Amino acid sequence: MLVIEVDGAFAWCEGRGRRERLNTLLLEEVCAGEWVYAVLGQAREKLTVQRVTEINLALDGLAAALQGETNLDAYFPDLMQRP
Repeated sequence: MLVIEVDGAFAWCEGRGRRERLNTLLLEEVCAGEWVYAVLGQAREKLTVQRVTEINLALDGLAAALQGETNLDAYFPDLMQRP
């Protein structure tokens, strides 16, 4: 999720159509504009833009699979490059 505003040990974050207040105590410092991985209201780790792109593609692939799409290669380019 993208950090929008930091308020002490918490941050307002947005991502995939949601806005959520996350506890950031597990991270040293969080600044607006950074991306974080969140689980159950906790910011767990900072993410690079590349990793955010990979995660969003994978989540889009999961949604496509649930809608019945069977050609999912475009959603997992990192897996397609492996031997």
